[in-house]
Amino acid sequence: MSIKKPYQAPDEGLIKKYGDRQGSFYTFYPMNGLWKDEAGASAYLEAIDEMIETRPDAPLSLYLHFPFCMKQCLFCHCFTVISGDKDDHGKFIDYMLKELEILQQHFDKRGFKPNFRELHFGGGSPSIISEDDFRRIWKALEPMLRAEDLYECTIEIDPRYEMSVDRMRFYHDMGVDRISFGVQDFNPNVGKIINRVNPPEMLEPLLTDEVRSMFKSINFDLIYGLPSQTSEDFKQTVQDAIRLNPDRLAVYVLGNRPDIYRHHQSFNKHYMAASIETSGMFVDAVNEFLENGYEFIGIDHMAKPTDVLAIAKKEGTLFRNAIGYTPGRSSDIIGVGPSSMGIVGDHYFQNYYTLPSYYEALDRDELPVVRGFVASDDDVLRREIMFDVVLYEKISKAKFRDQYGVENFDEYFAPELKELAEFVTDRLVEIDADEIRITDTGRFYQRQVCKVFDLYDREHGYTHSREFDDGTAALDRKVQLQT
Repeated sequence: MSIKKPYQAPDEGLIKKYGDRQGSFYTFYPMNGLWKDEAGASAYLEAIDEMIETRPDAPLSLYLHFPFCMKQCLFCHCFTVISGDKDDHGKFIDYMLKELEILQQHFDKRGFKPNFRELHFGGGSPSIISEDDFRRIWKALEPMLRAEDLYECTIEIDPRYEMSVDRMRFYHDMGVDRISFGVQDFNPNVGKIINRVNPPEMLEPLLTDEVRSMFKSINFDLIYGLPSQTSEDFKQTVQDAIRLNPDRLAVYVLGNRPDIYRHHQSFNKHYMAASIETSGMFVDAVNEFLENGYEFIGIDHMAKPTDVLAIAKKEGTLFRNAIGYTPGRSSDIIGVGPSSMGIVGDHYFQNYYTLPSYYEALDRDELPVVRGFVASDDDVLRREIMFDVVLYEKISKAKFRDQYGVENFDEYFAPELKELAEFVTDRLVEIDADEIRITDTGRFYQRQVCKVFDLYDREHGYTHSREFDDGTAALDRKVQLQT
């Protein structure tokens, strides 16, 4: 097996210049911090109707967000509600099923059978849903989809709570064929600080040959830059992960935002690695995974050559959306549950974060949509450029001429090319008459290249996704269970 030449860590000057530039991860464009509150349920249904009229066979992904967690993981950015009370869980699932029912009633009125090809259970911690409640959800989904018609059905798993090989068999029997473990770091000291202790010994009994045979793909999530985490700590976590042999890994940098998330303020009393050290952590991790047969996907994923993500990258179908990296089998998403996001054509939508608002909308027999956005032709063009940077490390000017009618790429994007000149000087980007290419060093600054093409960022600055009324209210834990 040929091994790719190891990546070199960017020098300190590049890290200081580019590494701390605030910006988006570009799962959308524009990002949801800029979406409009006035876009509600009626606009969502109109977008669905447009899809039914113009693209009735469009492959769809269904995302279900279960917000509850038993404990607050202190690194987390996701929308979560901390409660182990099964009554809270059951009440929420009743409302989630009502949201599904409203959607199904709309489909029935239009005589429409949605072409769902992927299903993702996210959260929160959907693996704490009881088996009885999980069966209830599946039964409610039966009018919309059949498990045997899905390319992929995924659930996110927290291994700390009542997880066993028997539970894995249950998921398999229900139709789940991909599982994702939230690991973050195996080191017990780091685990205590972030309130998530899950050593390798916790996962080993769950990853038997039988379990591996049940699922097409097994994913681990890892995070570098955590409080008190050192380069050696993370190197050991990477080595433990390789030994446990997942099919793919997400290797994320910590997004430390104590100004937004109160629980991040607990990190202030701990050592936090500077960007020069975290850059080294990531480069070392990438090289370690490459040496052990994984491939570098996108900006922060590793996958075995046999994994569908690696295959999709080779075939040119790899795609990016609210769920993350996908093989590109569907670009439209129907999101269900609080904070979930939907994409219908060039329309974006998001549900309420706060449970009281989510429940109140459903009590009115309305879909609980809090905001949305309609992407312009220029937005779609820029989104495609950003995705090409993130997914394929290059921009083909001919592609944007042939597919988007941009006859003179250099003229249309003259301000961006001028700004990219410093990236060229710093050997992060190469530009010629045909392409813009990301260099090996530039692989670690793909987000910053995308930022150059972000017109909203240039005109308005970066806006965090929670910086609106309902998003801010949802950060108050007391609000969530006042129903």
